[in-house]
Amino acid sequence: MHFTTNLSEIEALLKEDVPYFDLTSSLLELDTLNAEILFSPRNPVTVCGSEEAEKVFKLLGAETNMLKQSGETAEADEIVLKAQGKAELLHTGWKTSQNILEHFSGIATRTRTMVDSARRGRKDTEVCGTRKHLPGTKSLSLKALRSGGGYPHRLGLSDSVLIFSNHYNLLGGIETLCRQFPAIKARCPEKKVSVEVESLAHAVMAAGAGADIIQLDKLSPGLVEETSKQVKKVNRDIIVAAAGGINGNNAEAYAAAGSDVLVSSWMYVGKPADYKVTIRKI
Repeated sequence: MHFTTNLSEIEALLKEDVPYFDLTSSLLELDTLNAEILFSPRNPVTVCGSEEAEKVFKLLGAETNMLKQSGETAEADEIVLKAQGKAELLHTGWKTSQNILEHFSGIATRTRTMVDSARRGRKDTEVCGTRKHLPGTKSLSLKALRSGGGYPHRLGLSDSVLIFSNHYNLLGGIETLCRQFPAIKARCPEKKVSVEVESLAHAVMAAGAGADIIQLDKLSPGLVEETSKQVKKVNRDIIVAAAGGINGNNAEAYAAAGSDVLVSSWMYVGKPADYKVTIRKI
């Protein structure tokens, strides 16, 4: 897994928190003291953001020791990152680094929970995160998703074809869409075409028209199971994706129902991981 956050992005995050200088540390003359800062989760986590947190301190001129990379598990109180340098600069990077570790380890940990749950239901079901991450955090949110074992559902509107009811209702309904399917697929022969439906009947109709992926919106696990069986009678290679309300508590049931893909934004919304930060004189 290779994700990079460039120095200009790190500088922007620091500038947001410390636009000029650290007034408190300056008043206490902490620039005269050597210290170290330690980051450790209070509960077990799937780590994400340790590389970016390390860059914060390197940018400030500190010496660093990253003990856990993104995607690795850290137990409670296990040190993820250390940095040494002047106490003032460690305080300067403290909160920016903590925020990165807490927010994105939270996403990674929830993703891992969902992936593990799905694999208990069906070993080859993939968990895919939607584009419903917090605006402005796409790169790190995707990194957290991958750190937890998930994959992006869609990177953006330009990379894939996903036809929603909001699309085909404008055309006159799903029947009209299905009549247009040969022309649609002919115009993008290198792309798979996905159609989201809300009923078994529409799923079978779209499968018969040539859809490569059927995305089932807000169907129960029981209906997903029956729909999966029916559309795979039409095309055994069709991909079935379950979406709408999929979370860590029901991922196992939806995977066991025959879903090839679970589409969710659940991992993006929740309590951040809780990291303990210790700064001590050396």
